[in-house]
Amino acid sequence: MRPSRNGPTSAGALLLLGLEAGGTRSEAVLADATGNVLGHGVCSFDDPEAGRGVGGSGRSEPSMRTAISRALSGMHGRQACALHVIGRGRLPVGSIPDGFASELCVHPVREQDGPLAMAGATAGVVVLAGTGAFVYGRRPDGRELMLDALGPLLGDAGSAFDIGLRALRAIARASWHPRHASSLVKPLSKACARYAGNPPGFNLVEYMLQHRDRSEIASLARIVDEHAERGDSVAARVLTEAADAIADTLWDVVDRLGLGDASLPLVAAGSVARKSRIYWARVCERARAFAPELRPYQPTVPEVIGTMLAGAS
Repeated sequence: MRPSRNGPTSAGALLLLGLEAGGTRSEAVLADATGNVLGHGVCSFDDPEAGRGVGGSGRSEPSMRTAISRALSGMHGRQACALHVIGRGRLPVGSIPDGFASELCVHPVREQDGPLAMAGATAGVVVLAGTGAFVYGRRPDGRELMLDALGPLLGDAGSAFDIGLRALRAIARASWHPRHASSLVKPLSKACARYAGNPPGFNLVEYMLQHRDRSEIASLARIVDEHAERGDSVAARVLTEAADAIADTLWDVVDRLGLGDASLPLVAAGSVARKSRIYWARVCERARAFAPELRPYQPTVPEVIGTMLAGAS
């Protein structure tokens, strides 16, 4: 996919709308049939236009509707002969303006297929660590297995939520002894207070006893990664423990599919696996011990592009 230099497409064209509904944010990309990007829309959980939902704010209808609206905003009343919607999540009713396309086709894409498409592979292993987490494997013969994706209370081991929760538990005992001291205390407390509306006398215990959108806790993973890179030992330990947790799931998938000697891509997916150097290095280190021929791959383009590639194949 590449940005368009020619402005909005002409009327009557075939257009593609890629959707990526993650736990924390929704993303939409509008492109023409040649791959020119005509519009891009994002709606994160902290956006005033975002909604809330059981699966995370990014999967809520208001968030998806906002992302789609922003992706289509540059069309200025133009029409398409057909609009092919490729992605995950249900298309919100009314999110495509009436009369925008004479034909509307929806192509669902599984969450695990986009990362493999970005790696140019039909078989391999996907380690997804975003707001939630899972590990997916597909053999060359088509046999496949996905483990976890159990949500923040039963699973999602190694996810951004897992990292955020581990970090909050760590700062809650930071004052117990000098060995627990961490530079995470102030930035994490400040972030949680902001999510709570900055009440006077903010208390972390009370905050965690409330029903929080899991995107709030997951968003803390970025702060943990930043402080781990700066050398904070507590933050580094949190990332390592989370990476070890998803590596255990990875071992289960590799063992059950018999991929211990397979030469296949090991694809990072989700914001944590794709963007945290420390986290991904640890996952790869653990993987080399039981599947040394897996080839680590960290995509650099947005995951919605992989979704569109998978849907177009």
